[in-house]
Amino acid sequence: MENEKKLNIIGIVIKVLIIAPALIAGLMVMSSGVNADSPVPEQQTFMDSLSFSAAMNISFITIIAAVVLILIFFALLLISRPKTAIKSVLGIIAAAVVFFILYGIGSSDTEQSLQLPKNISATDATIDFTQAGIYTALIALVICSVLAFFMGFIVKLIRN
Repeated sequence: MENEKKLNIIGIVIKVLIIAPALIAGLMVMSSGVNADSPVPEQQTFMDSLSFSAAMNISFITIIAAVVLILIFFALLLISRPKTAIKSVLGIIAAAVVFFILYGIGSSDTEQSLQLPKNISATDATIDFTQAGIYTALIALVICSVLAFFMGFIVKLIRN
């Protein structure tokens, strides 16, 4: 019961110290009215503002913290359950291999075939990278869906 109380307090502290300022800074950035169509001096002034700096810093800190926590998770998992950790790492490596194969194949799409507005530009590398990411995610979803659908049947076959 005491551990649960500590976790609740830690959760509240995280919400107050990290999430609330991130939301406030994000809302200030989104409601500023400055966008890619704004004049360059206005964009520069906005990029030097406190709200933009706060939103960027909180984002960077959050990303770095997430990466550190993932590495700690894998280290602890490798110590406590090495077989599971190796399976997780192999899954990540397999997804990366699929992604880079799809990225290497490329895409036949161009800015014209995507019918992008004139004020939006995308290089061929950006289009290839985005398409590889989308297809990698779709392949993972299909594999998971098929496994989820047939897993009960497979488990029954193995146990019998």
